[in-house]
Amino acid sequence: SKDSVADEVLTEWKPKLLGLLQEEKIYEDPELTLTQVAKQLQSNPSFISMVVNRGFGLNFNDFINQFRIEAVKEMLKKGEHKKQTLLGIAYECGFNSKATFNRAFKKVTGLTPKEWVQQNG
Repeated sequence: SKDSVADEVLTEWKPKLLGLLQEEKIYEDPELTLTQVAKQLQSNPSFISMVVNRGFGLNFNDFINQFRIEAVKEMLKKGEHKKQTLLGIAYECGFNSKATFNRAFKKVTGLTPKEWVQQNG
């Protein structure tokens, strides 16, 4: 069936995609595009988009922002916000605007960055 083909494809491609993001940390590039990710994986944007949508249940931007948020949380856990601003940390992890960072953080964690720091500090 069509779906079992998709499952096999996802089983092969999800780890490739995760590996690229976790090991190369390409999410740190605020200008990162679907096309760039596809190129790095020697594939095409519509295919990678399908892998993200079906494999992770997210659109590309939300998928990439999840990695950025995880990176931000790691830095916060290390107390990095005592040395620099939350926005500075966000920029370092690949966000390019305060609004996008705040919106993505709330979407992923259910908390604002400040609330998260208060609860996890």
